[in-house]
Amino acid sequence: MNETTVQLIKGCREGKRSAQLGLYKQFAQRLYIACLRIVGNSGEAEEAMQDSFLKIFTHIDQYKEGQCFEAWIHRIAVHTAIDYVRRQTPEWEELSDNYADPEPDGPNEEEIAYSVKQVKEATGKLPAGYRIILSLYLFEGYDMEEIASILNIQPPSVRSQYLRAKRKLLDIIAAN
Repeated sequence: MNETTVQLIKGCREGKRSAQLGLYKQFAQRLYIACLRIVGNSGEAEEAMQDSFLKIFTHIDQYKEGQCFEAWIHRIAVHTAIDYVRRQTPEWEELSDNYADPEPDGPNEEEIAYSVKQVKEATGKLPAGYRIILSLYLFEGYDMEEIASILNIQPPSVRSQYLRAKRKLLDIIAAN
């Protein structure tokens, strides 16, 4: 962590508004992008990011020296964005423990040529539940167990939702 960030954290702990503004300017874009991937629309992503910073400033004393500060604030933003989506009550599909993965159908990944822009647009068209799991797994780097814990659903359900989200994403891309 660079010295500027260390000084900004210290200033935030002392309640200095200028330090809070500096921290906001340094990390706002990254947290907004993380929130946008999960929430799916810019207005709510902006609100989730703002709420994340309020939580960060309120709980800055809980940050422990030696921890990765960016990972700490990123985790706060991800959880805040998930809370925003939960308010929309996405539908999770609970599956039994003896669930078998669905048979692959639809377009083959290798057959589809797609750009980053197409993937972003298609991700935005996914239902909230699919978008959250896909974003947490692919973009935020959480594993299936962590996602299950965050969303309070069973790991087999996370895997199923992920596979369905991936298939739906490929279908949307193929249709365009």
